[in-house]
Parts: sequence; structure tokens; C-alpha cells
Amino acid sequence: MNLKVVQSLNQNALLVNNDGNECIVVGKGIGFGKKRGDIVESKQDIKFYKMVPKQDDIKESIDDVDDQSLQMAEKVAVHAESFLNKEFTGNFILSLAGHIQYLEEKYRDHVEIPEPFHYELKYLYPTEYRIAEWAVNYLQEEFNVEMPTAEVSFFTLHFVNGLVESGSVKNVVELSDILNETIEIIERETGEVMDRETISFSRFIIHLRYFVIRSLSRMHKKDTNENSDFKKIYDLTFEMYPQEKQIIEKIKKQLYVDHGIEFENYEDFYLLLHLVRIINSGVESK
Repeated sequence: MNLKVVQSLNQNALLVNNDGNECIVVGKGIGFGKKRGDIVESKQDIKFYKMVPKQDDIKESIDDVDDQSLQMAEKVAVHAESFLNKEFTGNFILSLAGHIQYLEEKYRDHVEIPEPFHYELKYLYPTEYRIAEWAVNYLQEEFNVEMPTAEVSFFTLHFVNGLVESGSVKNVVELSDILNETIEIIERETGEVMDRETISFSRFIIHLRYFVIRSLSRMHKKDTNENSDFKKIYDLTFEMYPQEKQIIEKIKKQLYVDHGIEFENYEDFYLLLHLVRIINSGVESK
């Protein structure tokens, strides 16, 4: 497989055309002396990051990203992919590199960077938050870059953004809003503040967020075939938990009205089970 160079990023990274699909390839010395139109032979020791189409705004920023920021972003991505079991795109690499470079410039200029909703992020995205903490510590120690604590939140958002198929920052913000709205409904209906440190809460949020990600990415298709045995279990379970059923109905209504998200019965069912665990764990801890 031969790769045609679209643009040299640095001596270890290239933007190439691979059978009509653009991607970033990273490998030791792969970009040395290369220019647009050159052919590069694919090797086993190079890593591919596919570019998401129709995001020319990110590609246009390539010339503005320096070599070190790109190197830092790629090293963080390699570790994060292993930790999150997720393959990131070339768009993610460029976006993160641009952020790192922007951070360094703003830090040198002594511009204060506001910290976003870090408290919510820690509980809505615990896995991404942990890897963000690692990334910030790694860049500080390995590259001697001073970073404010707010960067953990910004890096968390970058990792979450990498999970949303469309790659849209708007979707990450909307996802966070949806999760917070759902928590507010549950707390309002139960009259109790949810314990965000419990395993039950974590499992509920993980289940909800991936359902919402699929919906925002338009991967969620309506299932018209419903298993009759499942329907019986579904109806019986909802009869057993009237309070939780009412909460689920309110969540469904708000998500549909505000975000156009529709639930299937099996989604109702699994959300109900998680909700029962959350409420019961709260009662047992009293």
C-alpha cells in the first residue's frame, strides 16, 4: 500500500491520501524530506489516524500547529486510546495539538483561562477525566509545560468529543446538558441528592451517555420488531416500580421535546433497572 503525501506535518508525521481517504500517519522519520505529491510506502511501525470528512476548518489549521504541539498530542492520544479502548481520528490529533499550542501561547502571555463546569465533568465522564488528569501530569513532567488545573476539564472535553462520531463540540455540550437535565429530573422527583460516588450512579450515567451519543450521532434506528416475551417482562417490571416508571416517563418527555431523542422499550427497561439501583442504594445508605 502506497500513500500519497498531501502535506508534511513534521519529520515524524504526514497528512496523506490513502485510496481517496485522507489520514495522518505517524512514524519515526516518515516525514523527513517529504513534500506534497511524494509517495510513501506503508510500513508496520507507522500509526494511522483517519480524517473525518467535511471538517475542513480543522484541516486548515494544520499550518498553524507547531511540531512539538503535534508530537505532544500524538503521544497523549496513543496512551488515551489504550486506556479508553477507542481509536481517535486525525481531526482529534489536530484539534488537541491546536489546543496545546494555544495553551502554551496564552500561558506565556499570562492570560487567565477560565475553568469550565469541572465538577460535573468529573462525575459525567469519570474515565475521560482520569485520563485527562494523566495527560496534564504527563505533559508537565515530560515536556516541562506548566498547565493550570482547569486543563483537566478541557482535556476531558477533548476526549469526550473524540467519542462523539460527528466530532462536533456542539454535541459534547449538548450531551453534557442532557445528562445534567436527567440528573435534575431524578433529584427533583425523588427529593434526594444523588450520591455521585456510587457504582450505581456511574453505571447509570455510562448507560445513558452512550445511548445519547448514538442518538446524537444518528446511529440509533427505531426497532419496529418487538419480542413478545420481552414486552411481558417490560410491562411487569414497570408495574412493580411505579415511582421509577413516572421518572422515566418524565425523562423521555423532556429529552424528546428539548432534543428530539426517542427511547425504545429496551432502553426504558435498562434505564429503569439502573434507576431502581440508584434509588435503592440511596435508601440503604441512610
